[in-house]
Amino acid sequence: MVRIPPERMAEPIDASFKARVRDVIDGRPVTEAELRRLFEEGRACALILDGQLANSERTLAELTSDPESSLADVATDLRRVNELGPELAEVEDLLAELEEHARKFRTSWVSAR
Repeated sequence: MVRIPPERMAEPIDASFKARVRDVIDGRPVTEAELRRLFEEGRACALILDGQLANSERTLAELTSDPESSLADVATDLRRVNELGPELAEVEDLLAELEEHARKFRTSWVSAR
């Protein structure tokens, strides 16, 4: 079984991505190319988080079914599952907000032409 070191668990998947998306949502001027790049990064973040969550859930299930498993290992993976779920939801919410912002941006751009 592959174990992720505890010090890696606390690292946000991409705090820089979240900050840039929030800036755009708050009205920072953005180009179409930058919007596309943010969407690509966001989808990549979501895929990575989803994979990490699935892996941690699988590991947790294995640990809880093995009576020889360490309680510390179970607690570590349970904590990781509890951190990754909200992290994934936050990225998905930011992508939805970015999509709405992009729609308004594109509509205003087309209307100005």
